[in-house]
Amino acid sequence: MKWRWRIPAGLLALIVTGALLLRRGPGQAARNLEATRHALREQKFKIDLAEFDLSVPAELGKRMALLGTTTREAMTHGSRHQGSMSYDGPKLMSPAGSNVAIVFWCQERLTTPRTADAWPELRSYCEAERARLDAAEQAAVSGPIRFEPIGSKGPNALLPYLADIKGLEMDFGFRTLLALHEGQNENAWSNLVAATCMVTSYVPDPSEIAHLVRFACSAIAFDITWNALQTNAWTDAQLAGLQARWESVDFWKGLPETEAYARANASATFKLEREEAAGFGFGFKDLLRSPKDAWPAMKNYAERLHYRSDGIFEDERLLLLYERDRELELRQAVASSTWSEMRRLPGVTNRAAFGSTNRSRTISTLNLGQIGLVSEVQGRGLLTRAADAEARKRLIITAISLHRYHAKSHSYPTRLEELSPQFLPGPPVDFMDGKPMRYRPGADGQFVLYSVGLDCTDDGGRMPVRPYRDRADGRVLRPASDLVWPRPASEAEAKRVRDEEEQKQSAEIAEALNFEANAQWERTARRQAEAESLLKSPRPFGPRDVVYRKKSLSQTLANLPMTATNKPGLPDLLSLEQVITGGEPETITFELPIKYDVLTNIGRLLLLVDPVSDDDSDEGPTACYCECNRATNGNCRLAWSTIYEAPGRQALAAALGLNEPVNEGEVTTGPCTAFLVTNLFQFSLASSHFDRTRGANLRARIPEPNGDYTLTLKSLEGKNLRRISGSTSNRIIDIHWDLKDDHGIICTNDFFDSTIEITLPASGRSQRMKGP
Repeated sequence: MKWRWRIPAGLLALIVTGALLLRRGPGQAARNLEATRHALREQKFKIDLAEFDLSVPAELGKRMALLGTTTREAMTHGSRHQGSMSYDGPKLMSPAGSNVAIVFWCQERLTTPRTADAWPELRSYCEAERARLDAAEQAAVSGPIRFEPIGSKGPNALLPYLADIKGLEMDFGFRTLLALHEGQNENAWSNLVAATCMVTSYVPDPSEIAHLVRFACSAIAFDITWNALQTNAWTDAQLAGLQARWESVDFWKGLPETEAYARANASATFKLEREEAAGFGFGFKDLLRSPKDAWPAMKNYAERLHYRSDGIFEDERLLLLYERDRELELRQAVASSTWSEMRRLPGVTNRAAFGSTNRSRTISTLNLGQIGLVSEVQGRGLLTRAADAEARKRLIITAISLHRYHAKSHSYPTRLEELSPQFLPGPPVDFMDGKPMRYRPGADGQFVLYSVGLDCTDDGGRMPVRPYRDRADGRVLRPASDLVWPRPASEAEAKRVRDEEEQKQSAEIAEALNFEANAQWERTARRQAEAESLLKSPRPFGPRDVVYRKKSLSQTLANLPMTATNKPGLPDLLSLEQVITGGEPETITFELPIKYDVLTNIGRLLLLVDPVSDDDSDEGPTACYCECNRATNGNCRLAWSTIYEAPGRQALAAALGLNEPVNEGEVTTGPCTAFLVTNLFQFSLASSHFDRTRGANLRARIPEPNGDYTLTLKSLEGKNLRRISGSTSNRIIDIHWDLKDDHGIICTNDFFDSTIEITLPASGRSQRMKGP
């Protein structure tokens, strides 16, 4: 057993050695780092966070608090605004061809993947957020926009306001176009200016992500401005002011500073890592309990001690030099006059990652952050996004000048040179290739204006399409395209696109509903297969009684006459007894001797259908549609709609769930009861509701392959609205109702009744029942 004591002795020696290493003076690596830092200072490179003044005046800080999250307290207490239409809202630019787009605000119905008309939702959102957005709008147009990162004096400062900025940009855009849609031009203009200021007045902090958010906002503003200019409502003074705002923007200023800030942030992070205690992470008790694990722990500890006494200084030195080279690359790049010139420079389109052979937490964190950033911008780096923003800015300025020309001359110029000197100082130049901006007036009195885009190839003004991933290697690919200021779509073109989108969405919805219906039918059939075993061997429902709030639960719930001498237990209370109401076979009613008025205060009563113990579905065995109501005698009645359940023999059980369960998640289940569902069809759950703009989809499954059916749709007053007949050869009845009656008039009711008649030729069976 002597070997066991060698481990503690070795550990002690290692700890003593480590302590001596930590106490020794700076080594050569530390001296090399200090020499490098001194040289960088001499060359006027910033290397410390203290060299960046990120503070904002108090008055500006108050205004910024209206635009974004600016304090830790707001983050900690969740007081920051969480909602925005930017996540679920419609697209601001919808192509209707290679160089034509649909004017957002002109559309009578606003189609999105979620709904056939988003205008009501958009109107409701803007009204609910009006006070917040009005205050933010005023703050945006009142002067420069500049935020102070939370914890700016230390490394890895927090920038929660960036998400708020992008969300506000979208919200201002939606408010602009909603106001135009409703003829409120003054409100539209004020929101357009606010959306513009979120780009033109914003001075990003020196982090790379802040500049990227600004570039993203410029792309949103591009779409907003295009839509807003598709009206003659603006005066020349308004357009001139908007043009001046865009002409004041310098997207390149401050880009090299992002590397200086990254360098200082990395240096501060290395310092923190050095100052942290180098815990061993393996106690003496752990050593005695598992001596074999001591050696890997000691080895790891020794490596960390060695790294912190030598390697960490070298890593920091190399990273400082790496960031210096990157800053020099950016300085050279931003001096370029065109993207075609810039993209040939090193580090512009492909940034070399910093590598180290050491296992450094700081380097791992920095590299992971860079990987996340690259993923967020879909592989398009800082300079690429800056070039895109610059080209968009020039397109916006030129387009505004064209509209000002049109307001004066009642037509667009034949050549862009005609815009100068009155509206532009000179002919507009495409930043991408340095050649004149591409312009093409149309016979319809409109025009197409475009830049050749990042590939510097003239594709004739073809609008960009959504990027896609290559199936072979997963790379993000972008088909060749130009940056286009498109002409507005005609009503016929817009209608064609709307019809195509609605057809596509209808097909997607139908596919999703089919999937849900098949999953439902398979789930119920799978549970039903276990019904007989459930009925033969009823599972115990738990304790005979439960003490709830210091009283027997059965005594609390039992609805018995005052003279009753028998005291039922929970099994008796939860035993299902059918009562005939006249709604059979579509609706089956069970009555239980449980006080309805008491139950609704402490819990709920459910009906379980084939409650197998291994059912792992989200829906569980709870009956699809079952309501608990009060009987005239005060009992509980469960009204179960059988049209959504599988035909055949079922095992049913009542279940009691308490608002304050004795045991967490506990549900008390009564004994199983056999019941035969005699329906010839099973409707999908989605058949119970409809979309006012897309209509109703009814799906049902029958027990035989072939069947003939007739669906009769009625108002709640019993008036016949529509009869739809058909047949199926695959067991599935699939009916779409466009909400039109037999006379072609759209029904506007909120609820409808239905009756279905089914005939099965193979067996000769037929049935007529109420449907959803």
